[in-house]
Amino acid sequence: MEPASGSSSHNVAEGLLAQQVLQVGTSGAIYVEQPRTAARVPEPPHMLPGGIGRIVGRHHLLHEMDEAMTTPGSRCCMLWGLAGSGKTTLAVAWASSRIAEYPDGQFFVDMCAYSGTPRIEARDALRSFLATLGINRSDLPENEAEWGGVFRAVTAGRRCLVIVDNVGSYEQIRDLVPGFGSVLVVTSRRAIPEMSVRHDARVLKLPLLTLDEGVELIAERVGFVRVEREQAAARRIVQLLEGHPLALAIVSAKLAIQTTWTIDDAARGIEEEQSPLRFLDDAGLGIEVGRVISWSLDDLDAATTKVLYVASMLPSNECSVAVLCLVLDQPRRVCDRSLQALCLASLIDEISPGRYRFHDLMKAYLAETLGQVLDAAEQELTARRIRTVYLALSYAADRAIDPHRDSLPVDQELLAVAGSVSLTVAQALSWFESITASMTYLIEQARADHDFAFITRFARAVNTFLYWRQDVTRTLSVQREAVAAAAAGDPAMEALSRRALGRALADIGQLEPAKEQLRASMALDAASGDDSGRASSHHAMAELCLRSGDHREALRWGLRAARESRSGNNVVREARGLYDAARALNETGHYSWARGLGLRSLAMCEERGNDYGRALALRLLGATGLRSGEVEEGCTWLERAWRVEESLGNFRSVRTILGQLEQAYGQCGNASAVEEVQRALARLEHYPDLTQSTLVVGSPAT
Repeated sequence: MEPASGSSSHNVAEGLLAQQVLQVGTSGAIYVEQPRTAARVPEPPHMLPGGIGRIVGRHHLLHEMDEAMTTPGSRCCMLWGLAGSGKTTLAVAWASSRIAEYPDGQFFVDMCAYSGTPRIEARDALRSFLATLGINRSDLPENEAEWGGVFRAVTAGRRCLVIVDNVGSYEQIRDLVPGFGSVLVVTSRRAIPEMSVRHDARVLKLPLLTLDEGVELIAERVGFVRVEREQAAARRIVQLLEGHPLALAIVSAKLAIQTTWTIDDAARGIEEEQSPLRFLDDAGLGIEVGRVISWSLDDLDAATTKVLYVASMLPSNECSVAVLCLVLDQPRRVCDRSLQALCLASLIDEISPGRYRFHDLMKAYLAETLGQVLDAAEQELTARRIRTVYLALSYAADRAIDPHRDSLPVDQELLAVAGSVSLTVAQALSWFESITASMTYLIEQARADHDFAFITRFARAVNTFLYWRQDVTRTLSVQREAVAAAAAGDPAMEALSRRALGRALADIGQLEPAKEQLRASMALDAASGDDSGRASSHHAMAELCLRSGDHREALRWGLRAARESRSGNNVVREARGLYDAARALNETGHYSWARGLGLRSLAMCEERGNDYGRALALRLLGATGLRSGEVEEGCTWLERAWRVEESLGNFRSVRTILGQLEQAYGQCGNASAVEEVQRALARLEHYPDLTQSTLVVGSPAT
């Protein structure tokens, strides 16, 4: 603390009690021995705002605040978080319930950093605090930089409580820190590292309310009986608003005023609006959530603001720094810096290293104000770039899962993005899992922009994953969109899209419509001279016939697929055709022929390193052995298939194979083998789920 100037120390002393510490310096404490005149002792200030009701869902934070204020040290606590998360409410509620512990005064000031009004200068707040202590402007040092030292001196050794609310920077706090023995609570939307570094403050970030806490908040405002009658609707409101305290308070206020409304009316009102902000900001309560959010963006520079809006255009609420740097075509360190700045401003949350998330209300606000930052042309270019990146990553992920698939016709921009990406199978599955919920949005946006090539190629890229995931409904929806897009503007992909749609229809048992699509695909391939495409359709027809029990036709289509593929020198596709034919022979009891074709298919796949084809052939040979009575041989093949499927992370197939082995070993009385299989089944429950792996993709060179 800076010493007071000699010209004014006497005036300051007049306002202090005798024997009170004025200053602690290197030369020791300076005491006021005798004031010149008897100083009037002002009443302790009581500046806390009222009107704070029962706090909901913050009891663990109240406990942490108690700990921060009772442990030896600075006795300082900082609350920060998203706009409307209840920081001020928590600070005042904590202070109000502990007034008796701070009898020497409670100070409160709103610094208006995020309020749409001019910010309060620290010196003005400080002058107000000192005035309540009986120290007038004329009593203070001429040098305003010394006022903070006076405030620390006056509050040192006392039990005072200071709340500095709605702070934008450390400059607004520095001189308002009380002296030793008093406590300080700071609230801000922005993390202020200096509070931790310089004052050892306990830093608490406010989470949003849980589902039960949100329902309790509504019940507090509109009545527990009313909420009990419409519990499901209240829970839906909390889910729609993600537990945002201010938003829930506004909905509760609307329900309290609109007594003819049911809670279900409010829930439907939120759902029917394109943006929840429209329902909230039309409340007529003098509080607009959108405007409250807008104040959080005021301090951002132009570059960081652009990163925020571009990230908000991604198809989901989650954002990967690796994906964003591809969209922005920026070095990773630049994107990292911007995203960290947005985290510190409580505009996004970091949910894991390199992964961030928007709150629904924040994303809704950014969508409504997007035109203020990006014009129509920039929005269109950004949307197309996002689709290019998502298609490139999906293309790379598809190739990682099945490197033997035919190449897609892609443009140079797509190849440039995909070329910077290297994915393992686990990462590929994780990528597809992360975008599954966004697939429909991406396709709808592309359709609106007449980007038909994206739809057909994206549908092709995600097809392998959706088949692996056994998501039949989504597969059917995506492939129908692909056929429509191909017919509307991408004829080169129509045959492939119809073939994929035919398989999807077959998966749900619509065999006749599936055959129609496959025949149309074959006709298109024949007209264009695409032998590989025609062979693929033959393979699909073989699968279709196997499903319908027409094994003779399945054998014919499988052999035709193998023949067409051989003429086109497509060994992997030929192996698949032989596999189809072998399955048909196995179903008709021609086990020797089925075994021969299965062995040929296996050899081809092993030669080309096609693990997926190898797993299929091994499973076929195992099934053939079991059905023909060669149980030991069949189990040997199935055990090999088990290891291959396990290496691929296809635990659904592993579980199926283990079930076959358990039954086979049980029938032949091999108890030890049954026990081993059962142990493997038990271990399977603890195997890592590859679809939950952390996505790591390449980024432009830094």
